[in-house]
Amino acid sequence: MKKYYQKHKLGTITLIWLFVIMEISIVVVTTVGILVQNYYQRRQAFSMISDYLSENTRRIDPHERINEYFIEWMDEIVDVEGASRKKEFCDNDKLRRIALSNPENFNEVSFVDRDGIIAYSSNPELIGTDIRKSTHLAPFACILEGEGSYSDPFSASPFTDSVKKAYVGTAFRDKDGFMLWGMDEEIYRRWILYRIITVTEYSKIGMTGYIINVDPEKKINCVTHRMKDVVGETFTVDSVLPEEEGAVKETICLLYGEKCYVGAVKTRDCYVIGAYPVAEAEQFRQQNNILFAVLFVIVLSAFFLVVFLMLRKHVIKGVEQTHASLNRITGGDLDEKVDVRGSVEFSELSSGINETVARLKDLIREEDERVKNELLNAKYIQESAVPGHFPPYPENKAFGLFASMNAAQDVGGDFYDFFMLNEDTLVIVMADVCGKGLPAALYMMHAKTLIKNFAERGLPVNKVAEEVNNKLCEDTSNDAFMFVTAWIGFLDIRSGVISYVHAGHTYPVLISNEVSFVQKEIDIVLGGFKGTQYERQEIRLQPGDSIYLYTDGVTEARNPDGKLYGDNRLLGFISDMAGDLNSEDRNDYCREACERILVEVKDFESDAGQADDITMMWIKYTGPVAG
Repeated sequence: MKKYYQKHKLGTITLIWLFVIMEISIVVVTTVGILVQNYYQRRQAFSMISDYLSENTRRIDPHERINEYFIEWMDEIVDVEGASRKKEFCDNDKLRRIALSNPENFNEVSFVDRDGIIAYSSNPELIGTDIRKSTHLAPFACILEGEGSYSDPFSASPFTDSVKKAYVGTAFRDKDGFMLWGMDEEIYRRWILYRIITVTEYSKIGMTGYIINVDPEKKINCVTHRMKDVVGETFTVDSVLPEEEGAVKETICLLYGEKCYVGAVKTRDCYVIGAYPVAEAEQFRQQNNILFAVLFVIVLSAFFLVVFLMLRKHVIKGVEQTHASLNRITGGDLDEKVDVRGSVEFSELSSGINETVARLKDLIREEDERVKNELLNAKYIQESAVPGHFPPYPENKAFGLFASMNAAQDVGGDFYDFFMLNEDTLVIVMADVCGKGLPAALYMMHAKTLIKNFAERGLPVNKVAEEVNNKLCEDTSNDAFMFVTAWIGFLDIRSGVISYVHAGHTYPVLISNEVSFVQKEIDIVLGGFKGTQYERQEIRLQPGDSIYLYTDGVTEARNPDGKLYGDNRLLGFISDMAGDLNSEDRNDYCREACERILVEVKDFESDAGQADDITMMWIKYTGPVAG
């Protein structure tokens, strides 16, 4: 037998077994189907009734529908075509006219501002009311916290005398305040009863079935239109009514002279009864045919269990072995071999997978080499794009400078730059492109080139920022979502004044008589919005003062516990370090300061590793040189 299976394809083996099983299944299903048709007809009828009852009770539920009612009204009247017109309702007389002209819908309308105060109202007594201090209105504060609408939880029943005023709140589209609608008991009753009538009167189950709505006192509120003259004013068949709220009671009984499947559900305010004539159910023999088909599938599935056992031995086991090997391959084990030989197909499949994986390994190896070479070249290009020779201006004794850049990946988005605009002006730049990797590096080089080009045109620093921002917005795709945070400064080495633009970057640290952040105005990032205006700001360095620029890779470094290095820790470390730097040479002084900070951040990260690019620059101002 084993040799027989090995000589035939899987499709042939399966076809023989399925033919035998299906012949047996047809005989069994035909017999069983006839026996259960009556049961299915009963369950189908009650299921259809239950669906109609669920839809009916949902549509007449005042709590679900009252919010939708006023939201629809507000869409049509207050917020036409999505444009907020709430300012037009900041008028007590206008609100009073609205309430008077809509007596069938509501009799009170108020405007609640963002602080929860009723600023305007058709009811003068409510003006100035703080809703948070009102027993009935306090729950509406949830709208100020982001909810779209809210209605009084105590105004649920239109059938009692306990409700004197119902309120509904609907938020404006900008979420800055909301409209508060009030309706008295009479309006509320009319609205609920109107919903019951409109929902129930034209509802039917099947072709001749119907729905009855009965109040707690057994008085009939409404019935499907065709039964209006039959049911009378009071419902008398108490045996079909459930005792528990929300439960559906199913009964087969004589109702209004006709044998019916009857389902009834009790809500908070009423009973909803659905009746479906047995005679109509008997007419739909087609549904019994559907039942027969379903039962055939069920019984056939049972017989297919035998097929499953056979398939498991000759197919599924091989599939599972192949799947397990593929899981190991996709998990990274490219040395895994597939060796399933239960049939011709599995033998060919195993050989095909093994040949594919072997070729894939070769392609991955080739691609890894290519990517490594490209990233290495990109890294060299990026490093060459920023100044890397220190000290950069050994002959200029007015200042010392050192900068470093450590990318978290092979290439990154941080960059720094400095250059002499003329013999008296040093331009310094510290920036960070959102993102990492090669795209950020390319964007960085483009931004750096733009800054230098516009600075060399002689523009003031704020105009440089504006031109760079506009150019980045023009050159960047809307789908790229890239921008640059930057700090651009022009240092006048004669006066020590730095005129700068702070475009969304980290706060520089000023090292003078005390160590502090340069916390002034921050403008929006470069490349964010075209046409942005940037503010020119100034700080003055005294001889001996330093300024430290850095990217967020310093302050947002994390230790193994997930804690940030933070601004305060950085400020504290520089304060302790400032008086302990040993280098007398101005340039060596700057180098030592940056190297100490880098070591401090690396020690803080410890085993957590570097998660972001770390770039920094230290400039020490020694003052103009006489002569």
